Amino acid sequence: MSRKTICFIILGAIGCSSSPAAPSAEVPLDREFSLKPGESATVESTGLRVAFLSVLSDSRCPADALCVWAGDAVVALSVGRTGVELRSTSAPETALGAYRLRLERVEPYVYSGKTIEPADYRAVLKVTRP
Repeated sequence: MSRKTICFIILGAIGCSSSPAAPSAEVPLDREFSLKPGESATVESTGLRVAFLSVLSDSRCPADALCVWAGDAVVALSVGRTGVELRSTSAPETALGAYRLRLERVEPYVYSGKTIEPADYRAVLKVTRP
């Protein structure tokens, strides 16, 4: 066997061993759904695909504290090819053509002295018709 043939065999094996990206879940319109960072969902009958990219910041008041302001968790999402940032308190929704995307809440809730790992966050979202 030639060196070129061996390279093609190796590259083919590597290509076959990598798993394809998991398809996104399908969720109903007007119902809450939860995404982990890196997950996406397609809203049935809308053509909208929403992906939760990350939590950009989290300044929410801890549940075991008394705060003057509730604070905000800021999440980065993508809807199709459009980047969207939503804030849990001050700007929880945005228009998407004939639909609205709302950040219902960010989980888990924060407690004093407890760090939330990035992979532990969940964005609870809802897509509606205005």
